[in-house]
Amino acid sequence: MKEQRITWRNLNRTWVVFAMLAPTVVGVAIFSYTPAIEAVRHSFYEWDGRFLENFNGLDNFRRLLGDLGLWGPLLLYGFFAGLASLLSRPRLRRACRAVALVALAAFALAAGGDLVAVWHDADAVQTTPLYTAAGLLSVAALCALGAVRGRVGRGAAFMRFLALALPFVAGLTYIISVRRLGDWLLWKSFSLIFVLVAANMLKMWPSIFVAVCIHRLRSQRWQYVYRVLFVIPLIIPQMVALLIWKFFYDPNVGPLNKFLTATHLDSVLIWLDKWVWHLGVFTEPFRPAWLADPELIVPALIFWGFPWVGVVGVLIYLAGLQNIGKELYEAAELDGVGSWGKFWRIELPLIMTQVRLNLVLLIIGTFQAYGFQLVLLGPEGGPRNVGLTPGLYMYFQGFIEQRYGYACAIGLLLFCIILVLTIVNQKYVRVEK
Repeated sequence: MKEQRITWRNLNRTWVVFAMLAPTVVGVAIFSYTPAIEAVRHSFYEWDGRFLENFNGLDNFRRLLGDLGLWGPLLLYGFFAGLASLLSRPRLRRACRAVALVALAAFALAAGGDLVAVWHDADAVQTTPLYTAAGLLSVAALCALGAVRGRVGRGAAFMRFLALALPFVAGLTYIISVRRLGDWLLWKSFSLIFVLVAANMLKMWPSIFVAVCIHRLRSQRWQYVYRVLFVIPLIIPQMVALLIWKFFYDPNVGPLNKFLTATHLDSVLIWLDKWVWHLGVFTEPFRPAWLADPELIVPALIFWGFPWVGVVGVLIYLAGLQNIGKELYEAAELDGVGSWGKFWRIELPLIMTQVRLNLVLLIIGTFQAYGFQLVLLGPEGGPRNVGLTPGLYMYFQGFIEQRYGYACAIGLLLFCIILVLTIVNQKYVRVEK
């Protein structure tokens, strides 16, 4: 049967399809796209969510980023370079790359101008090497982009990597060197995000190992039982789990301190703190405040979720493992491949699609997350804002400080960063089977 393409010309015969799709399209437009568009619009306003709504242009972004003369070209470069990697038409790809080159050149000139200004400023002499690094790295990125046109091979691939990595390093250099400009509390929160992303990448492995163990069970009945057991935790509201973890960290009646005391691990921690760490957080009597001591907040956030077996992650990996044919295992056994060999040579390579999907969801979820930090630490991220994340800072600015326009600007910035990281993940995390 020949497929019929639905167009406006044959609407009289296909109106039923449009009528069935209309409620979904209208619902998504009203409840998903309209709030997002309004958030983008209000990011250019001084808005309190109720009465005040004054257009202030780029003031919110100047407060976020500092000098837009330096940041603006760098952001434009990242956007158009990422867009060029997604486009399939050569003309559009070349046009985006040309715009990216112009933006990167503007960034290099702006960095050089700031370098001259810093050179003549006696109070900022210490930042001169950082500005120099920013300018030189940007120029090197320009040369890298120009050197790889039409070339192939490992050398060209390395130059392309430099073309993407050097502006990123230059941007980080700029962040470090201009603490007096922009919203430094927001950029401080990004340091915690990078730590949590790295920790969450390591937390992916227990889910993979558990999924492999369930997949290797010979009994289909027990596989089904374990799948059901992993689905049951999804029924429990996440707020209940967060409150349980908050009780778990309680310094007086929490199970964590009681467990450490009962197993005499408290003596080990006290000895390590006295002779190795010198933090002063583990002392007699042993009652460390995991969520109130600035030195312990980050370890507490990393330890959260132990043993780090994600329910959704296990189910996703199981779905990928079930697609592996038995003939591969039989061939591996004939070749004398052991259990670890099967994992590294068969199972892990064949579920890399699921691993990449979980990696994207992990990055997006970590950057957007603020719920468990809010429940555990409060809206300010605990003492000295150690547990503050960009999502929690956005919540604080919007719902506590009533600066909804500024919160929308933070949300738009997070959207751009997550978009760039997702593009990089899709482009460079290859799946070869």
